[in-house]
Amino acid sequence: MTDYEKKEDKVLEKIVKAVEKLDTDLDKIDTLNEDVDKKHEMRKWFAEKKAMHEIKKILHDEKKYEKYDDKELEKAEKYFDSFE
Repeated sequence: MTDYEKKEDKVLEKIVKAVEKLDTDLDKIDTLNEDVDKKHEMRKWFAEKKAMHEIKKILHDEKKYEKYDDKELEKAEKYFDSFE
């Protein structure tokens, strides 16, 4: 296996972990004892936003994604907190 293939495998493993964490977070949100309301949907939105941010960061670190904004998650957190 070449160094490139090893590096590619490591990047894919990181992306898989981010997606698996998203799945876990969404499952936890779905099992909460609350009505499916706007707050519930906002939690899902924020979990998805965090996962996308992590994937973008991984790709940016590998020089495959140029539009990464490290402040994007902070902005999303502030927006999410404004609903609580």
